[in-house]
Amino acid sequence: MLLTDAVPKPTFANHESFHLRYGWLKKAYNATLDDPRVFVSEESPIKLGVGKNMVRSIRFWALACKIIEPKKGPSNPDVCPTEMGRAIFDDVKGLDPYLEHPQTMWLIHWLLLAPPCRIPVWWLVLNEFAATNIRTTNVTESVQHRIVNMSEWKTPSPKSVKKDIDVFLHTYTTERGKMTIEDYLDCPFRQMHMIMQDAPGMMRFVFGIKDGMTPHVAAFACLDFINRLKISSKSISVMRLATESGGVGNAFKISENDLVELLAEACKTSVHMRMENVNGAQYLTFDDVHAAIDQVLQEAYDKPSFRIRRKEIEVLASS
Repeated sequence: MLLTDAVPKPTFANHESFHLRYGWLKKAYNATLDDPRVFVSEESPIKLGVGKNMVRSIRFWALACKIIEPKKGPSNPDVCPTEMGRAIFDDVKGLDPYLEHPQTMWLIHWLLLAPPCRIPVWWLVLNEFAATNIRTTNVTESVQHRIVNMSEWKTPSPKSVKKDIDVFLHTYTTERGKMTIEDYLDCPFRQMHMIMQDAPGMMRFVFGIKDGMTPHVAAFACLDFINRLKISSKSISVMRLATESGGVGNAFKISENDLVELLAEACKTSVHMRMENVNGAQYLTFDDVHAAIDQVLQEAYDKPSFRIRRKEIEVLASS
């Protein structure tokens, strides 16, 4: 996938230098249900219980994670919950309103990266760095160089790119032997253990199937990728899902074999998808991508009555 297709309207440093905190997405979801203009109200710091900068950060993260979306209209400040926002955070029928299941962070991580992605630095780091051990200074320099050469984008300041790198590292990186329960609660993505800091100035991607990366959430990410790209075929190679920029393999840092293992397990109970061997290559085949998505989420969270309501969602740039 081309970077311009994955990130059609890039933003930089809109997080106000705050990483995503535990409870922010649920807070944004609830507040938006009560007041579509909550983020532009003068009373928003009181309603959300945070400072003005954090109000803007909460709005950014909820938009970036596709939990809320702007309403139609170029100058309309209203926002509303997305279908996935309702699916996860609804108090009655939500899959995991209070983020009690580790797999939900992988689900939200995927939604953060899935096209259209609002945060290009995240997308670049996870899709365009193949090495396991990387110096953080090299990450910053490479990302800045890549963005400067994007003729379609308005070039951000190096300071903004550096802020995005710093927040990315603070969001995911765990330092061996030094993380406390407060650290995990402060930033829920750390529990994924996807990036480790073994030495100062170094980051290491942890490849392979990790805690909380369940077969059904991996299958959801694959099916969602297929659906978002509007792939007309009813079959896709696992190699493509594992290796293509923007695909699940790069997002989750897993190999083709890992993905085959996860998908094969998810397919065991599915009536809508199956694995097929075609000339030695593994393919994920499905009858109806929407029905398959519904079933894997039902089984992932044991929610037999769950259905994502079908409607066309127009993703707009934030006002």
